[in-house]
Amino acid sequence: MKIHIQTMHSGEIKLSPALPASLKQLQIPDSICYGASGPFGHVLFQQLEGENISLLYHTLYFTDDEQVTYSSHEPAIRLQIILRNSYYYESNPPGVGVLHERGLNLTYVPSIHTVLRFRKQETYSHVSIYYRKEHLRALMNSFPGLKGFLTEVDADKAVQFNEHYSIADAIILSLVDNMLDCNHKGPLRKVFLESIAAEILLLSLLKITEASSGAVIPISEAESRCIYKAKEWILQNLGKSFSLPGLIKETGMSLYKLNNGFKGIYGMRVKDFLLEARMAKAHRELSETDMSMNVVAANCGYSHNSFELAFKRYFGYSAAFVQHSGKKHS
Repeated sequence: MKIHIQTMHSGEIKLSPALPASLKQLQIPDSICYGASGPFGHVLFQQLEGENISLLYHTLYFTDDEQVTYSSHEPAIRLQIILRNSYYYESNPPGVGVLHERGLNLTYVPSIHTVLRFRKQETYSHVSIYYRKEHLRALMNSFPGLKGFLTEVDADKAVQFNEHYSIADAIILSLVDNMLDCNHKGPLRKVFLESIAAEILLLSLLKITEASSGAVIPISEAESRCIYKAKEWILQNLGKSFSLPGLIKETGMSLYKLNNGFKGIYGMRVKDFLLEARMAKAHRELSETDMSMNVVAANCGYSHNSFELAFKRYFGYSAAFVQHSGKKHS
């Protein structure tokens, strides 16, 4: 995917496969990379190739407030998933809007022309997974809406599959991580990436199909920044006793505003987000480290007994099973 990047204040950003030292530490092994850095900040694109799909992982950081135009003359069926921050955009489709963290959409564009607005000194990241029409045709019986979508694709018209706001869940995000962390080589790598991308497409279509206009919660830009601040505070304090009053004091938002903001961005209330984050951390430590059950429980803010009960209730299988088998939740 050849993408041209033009900024309002710094002009054209020319990407190069010869990464500067500051970006090499971010490089995913065996990815095809293009990047640039300078006084403006940095931009890094990393491409992973499956058998019939490709994934483009975007990381952007600007030292000053910036407006950026993405453009490409290549047509694309793409699933976009926002991993960090809020993307304020103007594109065709879906028009003018915003995708917050975990926001996702499936679109077809004959060519790409998207204007994005970035806040200074904040990191932004998202993935675009590029599919072929055959991937969607295979799912038409399960998702009838794909027929109309593909009709527009065949006519080479820009189209979005379901205009309503959709939010990726923890399973989809875990699968994205599996793609980015893939350590397989050669033909097996391509098969692995292809299979995970197919699963992401299926789960994303379920989420997008379920989305409705009534589920959209408007969130201002200032509120989104407070929600991200709250998220970071929660993630940095998973091993401590959770304090809603402490979070309210930290962000300056009321409990209603916090829950409303978390619901709008992450699709869940504050305490549900906390539980998800604790369980994800626990599963990762149990499956990938040799930490004892007591240590994992403490790291996630639980006593031993309450942790085992909460883990079993959340996942449907015991923490001991994960610890002994090394099974990864996906």
